[in-house]
Amino acid sequence: MVSTTYIQGSETARDNAVFKAFNWVENFAYIFMLIFFSGALIGILFTDLTNLDQENPLARLSWFPIYALILAMVLRTFPQFFRLTIFSPLLILCVVWCGMTMFWSVDYGITMRRSVALTLTTMAGLVLASRFTWEQMVQRIAFVFFILTLLTIFVVITNPARGIMHEIHMGAWRGPWVEKNYLGGMMTKGLIAAMCAFAMRPDRWWLWIPTAALCFFLVIMSTSKTALLISLLSIGIFIALRIFRRLPILRAPLVYMIILSIGGLATFITVAPDIAFGLIGKDATFTGRTDIWTWLSASIRQNWLLGYGYGAYWADPLGPSYWVRTALQWGVPSAHNGWIDLWLAGGLVAVVLFGVYMLMILVLAIDRIFRGGSETYWVVLSTLMFIAFSLSESTILQQNDISWVMFVATSAKLLAFEKPFWRRPEDHPSAYLNV
Repeated sequence: MVSTTYIQGSETARDNAVFKAFNWVENFAYIFMLIFFSGALIGILFTDLTNLDQENPLARLSWFPIYALILAMVLRTFPQFFRLTIFSPLLILCVVWCGMTMFWSVDYGITMRRSVALTLTTMAGLVLASRFTWEQMVQRIAFVFFILTLLTIFVVITNPARGIMHEIHMGAWRGPWVEKNYLGGMMTKGLIAAMCAFAMRPDRWWLWIPTAALCFFLVIMSTSKTALLISLLSIGIFIALRIFRRLPILRAPLVYMIILSIGGLATFITVAPDIAFGLIGKDATFTGRTDIWTWLSASIRQNWLLGYGYGAYWADPLGPSYWVRTALQWGVPSAHNGWIDLWLAGGLVAVVLFGVYMLMILVLAIDRIFRGGSETYWVVLSTLMFIAFSLSESTILQQNDISWVMFVATSAKLLAFEKPFWRRPEDHPSAYLNV
């Protein structure tokens, strides 16, 4: 006769195997979702590089399985998801306002469709934050960028015509994306994620240090000056945080050095702007961005309070963006500034709402320097990175974008006052001793 103990042991082993398999599938789903939000798969499968203005219907349809997956993830983590949502009312208000702009949008259909996409993208960030701890979330985000580095190198080696630009910016790498700046921006995010993953789990140095090195190498190969500058600043801030947390005696000299550096840089830019911008391969117009902003100021004045509707200003070539594109003599795709695009989409109301939200997150991020654990590296660097990229790219309240997913996940955890991640239990009583 088979003993009861043997039967119970077999059932336990079977349950553990099923649980482990489900856990693997779930982790794969989250990683695949983030890779899809990066735009790499869309770029490879559905983008015609000879006609970037033409939208592929299959690209839009490919998002529906991802949206279904997000809804399934919400059901899986609903209590935690609901808790984080409750703690982020201003974030939800920003998303709701974008949806409300359909009532006065210049293109009702575009605004309604993209508002739904924005809602689901925001839900992706919230569900990512609700499912994982600080350490688990950063490790998975870093692993996603590790995969993206390998994918980029694979595309460049196997299909140079696709992975390297040949018409304009000749020789610049773009990997699976449509343009070099996309690669530079993605790899800057990957560099930050890898550094922070290493800070939280230094025992995995064999993975995260090579990943950070690969990301920095790809930033250089993209020739994106903005990405390179943000990458170098991120490395500097990471080292400064490391010193600040590990060596309290050097805190005061470090703060003075930072203040003097910022003051000196500001003076240099003011006194000799042409030389300063020339050192990073830019000009005073930020490669024509200020020309775009000047022309867009007229459009903002016409609908300064409510905007033109979320995602609607740039949608129609013959719409409100026509005069900007005509004046600049090229098909400007966006404002190349998240705040200006937000103003065009939702007016001053949207800018104020998100501005207040951003200020709250920045204050909480700085507070983590003194009260947080090892997640502080991610909180500070990812928040500053988001702010920096928002000044030159359209990342704020952006649908189907990994930058927005990561920002939502990080900000939701901050607002919910999620407990810090301590690498060692003995570090817990003193935040500044945790490295």
